Amino acid sequence: MKICSIMFVIGWGAAAAFGFLAISGAGDAPQGLMVIYELLAAAGFAAGMYSWLRIRRGCLILK
Repeated sequence: MKICSIMFVIGWGAAAAFGFLAISGAGDAPQGLMVIYELLAAAGFAAGMYSWLRIRRGCLILK
């Protein structure tokens, strides 16, 4: 359960941080950097959702 909770916090934290960077990025920032921010935000969202679903089902990570 502790691993799922840690993964939950890190995943949603990454989604929030990189999502904010992707949305509020400066106008002169390279387009490639914005794509990387968006991909990292999506990966954080996926990790957060996966761990949330695992916590709801009793944290069976490998099953």
